[in-house]
Amino acid sequence: MSDDKHRQLVCVAERVLAADPARVWALVANPERIGEWAGLAMVGYMGTELPKTGQSVFVRSTRWRRLAKVRRVEVEAWDAGARVSCLVHTDGSAAAARFELAIHPEVARDAIATTVRLVQRVNVPVVAHVLARWWVEMELNRKLDKIAQAVQP
Repeated sequence: MSDDKHRQLVCVAERVLAADPARVWALVANPERIGEWAGLAMVGYMGTELPKTGQSVFVRSTRWRRLAKVRRVEVEAWDAGARVSCLVHTDGSAAAARFELAIHPEVARDAIATTVRLVQRVNVPVVAHVLARWWVEMELNRKLDKIAQAVQP
């Protein structure tokens, strides 16, 4: 959705964590642990299979509990151990937001770390662009803080 009243907002947050990439991926790719870093809870049955392109799951914010709307999250791309991209459908009429998470190992002579990169793309009203950018960037950095807390020794 791109018209005179809406514009795409692209926000990026990135951080290097002193953690093994396998440990980071084990956190971010496990649906049972999504509440630890993303502030979401799975709604309904998830299954035990690995996510596939086109698969949908349903989530709800843990912050607002029962007042939160259920959102459909569609897996757009899944590169196990490295990257996931999803479309987040908030309601039937709005354009889907796109959320991307990528990890990259940072190997040094005597240590390993992981770069975690979060990207969110969403169409917002032009009049709310500045406020929306502030909010989305704050939320992405909050997710990075929670990932770091969960995976760093």
